[in-house]
This record gives sequence, structure tokens and C-alpha cells, in this order.
Amino acid sequence: MPISKAGINYQYTDSQAKPTVILSHPLGMNLHAWSYLVPELTSNFSVLRYDLPGHGMSAPYEESLETLPAEKLADDLLSLCAELNITQFHFVGTSIGGMLGQQLLVDHNERLLSATLTNTGMVIGSKAAWLDRQFQVLENGLQEMAGDLVQRWFSKTSVTRYPNLLSKWQSFLAGTDDRSYGLLCAWLGEQDMSNTLKPVNTPLLIVAGQNDVATPTSSLVQLAAKLNTAVVELKSVGHVPSVEASKEFNDLVKSFLYELRT
Repeated sequence: MPISKAGINYQYTDSQAKPTVILSHPLGMNLHAWSYLVPELTSNFSVLRYDLPGHGMSAPYEESLETLPAEKLADDLLSLCAELNITQFHFVGTSIGGMLGQQLLVDHNERLLSATLTNTGMVIGSKAAWLDRQFQVLENGLQEMAGDLVQRWFSKTSVTRYPNLLSKWQSFLAGTDDRSYGLLCAWLGEQDMSNTLKPVNTPLLIVAGQNDVATPTSSLVQLAAKLNTAVVELKSVGHVPSVEASKEFNDLVKSFLYELRT
């Protein structure tokens, strides 16, 4: 896969003048979180998926960065878009990706053709909890912590249904750069979109997982109310519907995006 000027690993399927869909993965995962969705979209859309810094095959954040500015994730994504000549796009983001999507709605709404926000919230967790996570990761390392963290991502139903699910994602998380992950933890602890979000004309799809302990359905309900839209809740699903309930999630996203094309 190609690497951007900033060291971001990405996969871009350019389907010749068809609208682009950008996919932004959860903290600790990588672009493989979208492996089931991408083939479903490429006949009708260009598709861009990428690894956050220090995740997957992307370079870690530079040592000079001690904290991440609030606009850092959006600026990095838009820089990648500039390299690829992408001006407007549909956006799909889960968890931290969904937080990024909210910032795009507020600060760069003119770039969005639509936004699908899943398993996220205007606030995710607490500042203290994220700073503690950052400290623990820097002290102990993701290789040691991956087992406990990954178990929070998926519902018991999904773990039973897919026996290799935990081991696959534990391996990915264990290979994530500790410092980059920690910086993103601290970034999440600072984010609160509750005073800046407002209803927009941008088409929206909001998706929750019934068994998500990190961003429960109530978080998505509050987000949807702020945006004056509704929530779709997927039953027996945890934090990552694109992995756990790929067919149901893919059908939702395709139906939403295809309707916008007609």
C-alpha cells in the first residue's frame, strides 16, 4: 500500500470520477476494520481507507509532538485528501473516527457529501480515564495490555461467533506504537463536541451497537438529538459493527449512500 508524504499508510481505490467514501477506523485498530465494506462500495464509489499514525503501517507521531492540537486529525486527513485531489467526500467513522467526523461537520462541512458516525459520542469517556490509559500504555506497553483492551471492543455474541476475532485484533493492537496511541488517548480526553455541534443539512447516518460498553447507545442517542436525526441500533453488537456485523452494517451503509446517488 502507498504511504503519504506525512507517513500515512492508505489504500485508495479511485473509480474514475465517482464520489469518494473515506473510512476512519477506531483507536487501536487499522484500515482492516473496513475490509468487509470496501468490496461492497468500489463498484459505485472511490474508496479511501487509511491507518492512523502509529497504527497499522503508518509512521508514528513525530517525537516533537507532546500533545495533539484539537484540529490535528482533521488537518492530517485533509492533507491526505489534497495529495489525492479529493475535494468532497462521504465520510464513515467509528469511535475516534466518529469524533473526527463530528469535527468535519463543524469545521469543514462544505467538504462532506454525507457523514456516517458509528459507536461514538460528543464526549467519549472522561479526561481522567483517558490520561490514565495513556499512562498505563506508556508504563506497560500495548503488547501487555492488548488482551484486556480488545475484549472491550466486541460483544460476547461476536466473540462466540468468530473464534479468531480476539486473537487477530490483539495481534494488531500489540503492534501499535505506544506513544502514538497514548497521544490519541489524551486527544480523546480533551474532545467535547456538545457545545459546537448543531443540526446541518448534510445527510447523516448514526449507528450504535446494543452491547457497546465504550460508547453505549445512549451516547449515540444524545449525538443524534443534537444533530436532529435518528439512531439505528444493531442488536448483539459491540463497538465495531463493520467487523462484528459486517453484512448488516454494509447493507445499512450501502442503502444510505446509494439513496443519495439517486
